[in-house]
Amino acid sequence: MKKYAQLFALVATLFSTQLFAHEYTADSMQIDHPWSREAPPNATVIAGFFQFKNLASKDDFLISASTPIADHVEIHTHEMADGVMKMKKIDSVRIGSMKTVMFEPGGYHLMIFNPKQSYKQGDRFPMTLQFKHAGKVEVELAVEANGHVHAH
Repeated sequence: MKKYAQLFALVATLFSTQLFAHEYTADSMQIDHPWSREAPPNATVIAGFFQFKNLASKDDFLISASTPIADHVEIHTHEMADGVMKMKKIDSVRIGSMKTVMFEPGGYHLMIFNPKQSYKQGDRFPMTLQFKHAGKVEVELAVEANGHVHAH
């Protein structure tokens, strides 16, 4: 009986890892674990986070993003101005050749404006990422618990 319990635990662990881990590749751009945090039903913005790995011999740039679940999406970063950390809209993010760039809380992120509904932990929603060289990449953002911090 103990062997069956161990086998079940192993299968459950492998299945849950596959359920939560997701990555996408287009051209030489790898996008690892796109995610967003759970937000209250009246939230006017939600954020999107990723890890980008550029496996190409030349730099690439994330130049835009869009989703059918919201009015529009902007690329943002945080910067210190007059002793205060502020969000700033930017036009693109350079992903250097053979480099990794994190989109994470407190750094680069997508701002998703006026979502048409609220999403709870376990939900997913579509996002189209536009790169200068890799082109369009369709991904799904997994909604994580509000306090979630994704680490690699």
